[in-house]
Amino acid sequence: MTYTDKIKFLSVTLRSFEVTDFSLDMLAGISLQDLLSLSLEKDKKISFRAAWVFETIVLKDTTLLQGLLPQFFDNLKNQKNWSCLRSYSKILIYLTSKKNKSYLLDDKTEEQLIEHAFQWMIDQQCPVAVLVNCLDILNNLSKKHPWVKEELLAQISHFQKIKPSPALLSRTNRILQRG
Repeated sequence: MTYTDKIKFLSVTLRSFEVTDFSLDMLAGISLQDLLSLSLEKDKKISFRAAWVFETIVLKDTTLLQGLLPQFFDNLKNQKNWSCLRSYSKILIYLTSKKNKSYLLDDKTEEQLIEHAFQWMIDQQCPVAVLVNCLDILNNLSKKHPWVKEELLAQISHFQKIKPSPALLSRTNRILQRG
């Protein structure tokens, strides 16, 4: 299947599937590496679908991330599509959580993730879904990097005042309760 065929497949076929149907079997020759590459496409619908399918499949079976993290982390540097970053940030929540026992993140990677999360959060265009995911990522990383907690709490206070949406208030209150 050519790259163009993969784009056509994603743009048309995936609309007919339910989230629970997503698996490697239904991708008809599109690999997880292809999905990561397609998530950087200029066509926002195609890039979103690729990122969303990637997120859905790998979070159902996190062992599938094996060998994909270098490409995933490279994509983080170049990803500008907020819809894709929503999916990417959900994967980062997993990678920075206690649930992740398989993929050890080195200090340099964690520092880059902290930087990305703060940069995304302070961007005026950052949607609430990405913002609240960043809060979770930073909260997860603050256990190993205590300096993050102070800045995270300051950001939570700021966002509760300027963007008091139900999703943001729910997530920030949960973070504050966990301490």
